[in-house]
Parts: sequence; structure tokens; C-alpha cells
Amino acid sequence: MLERKVTVTFSQAPLESVLRTLRRQYGVRISYSNTALDLRQPVTLSVQNQSLRTVLSTLLANKNIGYELVGDQVVLHAVRPSRPKPAAGSEAPPGVASKNLTALPTANAPAPSLPPGKAVVKSASAKQSISRASPDGRLRAPKSGDQPVKADQPTGAVALRDSVAVKAVAAPDSATKLAIPEPEPEEIARPARTRRAQISFLGPLGSNGLRSGQTVNKLSVNLLGGYAAGVDGFEAAGLFNVDRDSVRGVQVAGLFNIVGRYLNGFQGAGLLNVVGGPGTGWQAAGLLNVAAQRVSGVQTAGLFNYNGPAKMTDAPAREANAASISPTTQKTVQAAGLFNVSSGEVRGVQAAGLFNVAGKVQGVQFAGLLNIADSVDGVSIAPLNFVRHGYHRVEVVNTETWPLGASLKLGGSPAFYTFFAGAYDGFGNGKRRWALGYGVGAEFLTRHRVNLNLDLAALHVNEEGRSWTDDLNLHNQFRLLVGFAPFKAGGHLRLVAGPTVSVLVTQRYDAERGQVYSSLVQGRRLWLDEGSATTRVWGWFGYCVGLRF
Repeated sequence: MLERKVTVTFSQAPLESVLRTLRRQYGVRISYSNTALDLRQPVTLSVQNQSLRTVLSTLLANKNIGYELVGDQVVLHAVRPSRPKPAAGSEAPPGVASKNLTALPTANAPAPSLPPGKAVVKSASAKQSISRASPDGRLRAPKSGDQPVKADQPTGAVALRDSVAVKAVAAPDSATKLAIPEPEPEEIARPARTRRAQISFLGPLGSNGLRSGQTVNKLSVNLLGGYAAGVDGFEAAGLFNVDRDSVRGVQVAGLFNIVGRYLNGFQGAGLLNVVGGPGTGWQAAGLLNVAAQRVSGVQTAGLFNYNGPAKMTDAPAREANAASISPTTQKTVQAAGLFNVSSGEVRGVQAAGLFNVAGKVQGVQFAGLLNIADSVDGVSIAPLNFVRHGYHRVEVVNTETWPLGASLKLGGSPAFYTFFAGAYDGFGNGKRRWALGYGVGAEFLTRHRVNLNLDLAALHVNEEGRSWTDDLNLHNQFRLLVGFAPFKAGGHLRLVAGPTVSVLVTQRYDAERGQVYSSLVQGRRLWLDEGSATTRVWGWFGYCVGLRF
């Protein structure tokens, strides 16, 4: 595993983000304790096709963290910091052995004699001994940078594993000395163990016993409920599953599933699924799915889905750099009976019976009532669409039917928007009438000086003065509008004009005429005049001209 080739680039990224990137991109199983290790340390590293051993050694250098390979896992553990090094060129007084430095022989210098006693210390990853130099002996080292130190002869002063590197510093007499910190005994995190299969009744009442929380199972069957460190295969329970770390594979339960960190696979439950971190795969629940971070895949629930944002740190720039190492391009699908909420980015589809809420959307939002988002690169389809950085327009027009009309157009993008429309005709001596309605439309060539809009609106017409007409009296209108920006391309002000096609469907009974009739058709050249004694349909051509802001 440690010889696996790795290519990564990081710039001031948190150590924890780097470790997660290695785990996701290269399948490296890394175990560590969040409480025992400082994983917020920044990392800057760029390697091309280097072994994992080299990357880890460089990554953990000077961070008081060591590692070792246990089975198929890389286990990180804390290393107590060494005492400060003496200044370059300083020497121990005659007859006093330095406690923090061990002199090393040069390539041509003979090994000095040693006192009978040897001091034994532990390296960051092995159990080796290092002998102290004699008080008056001076051992030289080759002129080089970081290099492993090895003992070639029994009388040599040093015996370290090749995972420990030391750096040469210049002495006043131009000779090169190597300073080796004397490591202290270290704390090693207790790694999780792996078992091929386990069966339990409830929690620790099973084949793993009290070590259930420290065991990763390949196959896990829990009659009522189970608790484990993780799953790398298949897990099923009659009621619930709880895994404190991650699940890779399939997890099903009658009531609920809870995963502490990461999901990679399928999670199915009768009530709910909860993931404490990000996920890849499919969450399916009868009621709800909750993920603390982004899920790349599918979330389906009877009531709602929640998707948290990407993890943020105290240094957002660092996290952004780390995220650029492993950009997420997988699509996300959220489908729920009531609503979907995604605090971060959605790449794909959000579909809900009631409403959707998201940050940045790259795809489609579809809801029965309302879509809310910060920005949309795609379309938001719903009766109401509120997008902070979306399509917002106000239009004031004059048509052949309505002397004054106004529209408020809202959408995620110009590709699709909805609008509220109103119209009034009560000027002069004619009968007063007014209308309210709703419409949909699309805009093309938005950033050009000349653009095109296709609008379809439906307005309920009230012809009873100021009162509401209860009968069906619907004015449907299709508009083909050409917009012109007089000042600059993509400007906020546009002159709009174009032809319209109107179709009026009415059941309004006119007492003066004694028949179904509407004053909107008075004086029109009709291309459509159909209907019965109770319902009439008329059609005519017209125009629309106005301003758009």
C-alpha cells in the first residue's frame, strides 16, 4: 500500500482535508483520533507520481504526528515534541554529553570509541536504539540535505529506521553536523479492527461483544439494533444501525440508520437516515434523509431531504484550496414529497411537492409551490421562484386590449421565469375593467443589445366595475417581444415591442345583451369565434409595446 503512486497538490490546506482527499481519491484507509491529533495544521505540498510512503513522510514532518501500517490501514498517532535544538555550531562542553544532539560520522572519519552505556530511544515509527557519542568524540556527516541515518558498524553511534530524516546545518568551521532530536515515548491511537462477519441481538450483545464500537465489519446482521465502528460490505438490522465512523457498501434497517462520518454506497430505512459528514451514493427513507455535508448521488424521502454545506474551517481560503484538489463533479438528485433543503451547492435536480431551498444550483429545481436559491445555472420551475442572483424584471406595457399593463418577472435564470401580471382599462367614458393573472416565459440573448422574449400569460378579467367577476372570464395571451437596450448591451433599461395573439374564454352572462358576452372583443377583428350558449371562445391579433426595467 505504501508504494502506491500518488499525485497531489495542496496550498495551505488543513491537514484533515488533505487526509480525506488521499482517502477518497486513492482509497487509502487512514485511522486517527481527532482529539489526540491537531488536524488543523496547514499543509503546502506538490508531488507528482510519488509513493504514498514519501507523501506521508513529507506531509507529517514537523507536525508531531507519526504513522505506521497496521493491516491494510495507515494509523496516525501523536508524537511528543522534542526539546529545542541548540543553535547551529554550538558544541557541548568537554566531558558533557549533549542530551539533544547525537554527532554522526563523516564518510571518511573513523567511528570513535563509545562508553559502555547506551541510551535507548524510540523513533516515530519503530523500536530502534541510538547510542550516545563519547564526550570527546566528534562524528562528521556527509554534506547533504535530508537523508536517512543508518549504522554501518556495531560501534556506530546511530541506529534509526529509514523513516526518520535529519537535516544538516553549517558549523563555523564549514564542517557539517547533523542534529537529531531525541524522541520521547509516544501515544499510539488504538486502531479499529476488521472482522469478516458478526451477528448481534442488540448493541454489544453479539459476537463482537464490548469491542463492537472498535470493529469494522464486512458482513453485519443485527436482529434488533447494532453498533460498530464501521461497515465495509453489508449491514442489516430489524430496527436500527449505528456506525460511529463510515459505511462503504449497503446498509438497511427497519427504522433508522446513523453514520458518524461518511457514506459510500446505499442507505435504506423505513423512517430516516442520518450521516454526520459527506456521502456518495443513495439515501432512501420513508420520512427523511439528513446529511451534515454534501451528498453526491441520490436522496429520496417521503417528507424531506436535508443536505449540509461543504465543511468550512477558520480559514476559508485554505478549505477552498483543498477543495480544488478534488473537485466534486458528481450529480445530485433530491426528491421528496414535501421539501428539499441543501445548504451548499446542488449539481443536478431538486424535485419536491411543496418547495426547494438551495445555495448555488447547477441544474433544475422543480417544486409545486416555491423555489428558493442563491443563484441558478439552469432553470427553476415553480409557481414562485425567488433567486437572490437570478432574473428580476419589471415591465410596463400598452396593448390593443389594455391601455395599461404591468408584470413582475422572477426566475432563476433568463431561460425560464414566471411573472405576475395586472391590467387596467378605466380611462375615458368606457366601462371600467381590470385583470389579474400569472404567466411564464423565457428570454434569449440576454446580454446583447437586442434580445427576444416569449411570454404566455393568463388573466382573469373583471368587468363589473370594481367588483370581482365570479364567472369564467379568462384572457389568454401569447407575446413575442423584441427588446432593445438603448444605452448599452445588457443594460437594465429596454424598449420592448412585438405582436400578440389573444384567446378569450368566457361564461360571463351580459344582462344588457341577454347572452354570454365580454366587452374585450368589442371592435376586434376576430380570427376565432366559437362556442355554445353557455361558453364562448374568441380570438384576435394585437400588439404590445412598453418598457422593461
